[in-house]
Amino acid sequence: MNFSPQLQQTIEKWASSQGISTEQFVLQAITEKIEALSQQQPEKYTQQNSENNNLLSDKQANIYRKDGILVVEAELPQDFDLNTFIDELREERI
Repeated sequence: MNFSPQLQQTIEKWASSQGISTEQFVLQAITEKIEALSQQQPEKYTQQNSENNNLLSDKQANIYRKDGILVVEAELPQDFDLNTFIDELREERI
């Protein structure tokens, strides 16, 4: 993912303070956001996504860099919209 230089520095700072890689920090942040969104869904969707609520502990994601790009291989909920997720992250930053 291409982050602004300021955001990249912030990610590096927080990851370092937690003793993890920047890639792992980003993966954990995405996982936490997905879990938070899953909890906000109506009850009928909660049961459907319950197996996806703990993405890191059930199935460890594969995360690596390829040609300078962060690649995360992990299962996401079927109805997960990455563009909406990115838009929400941008709104939170502003």
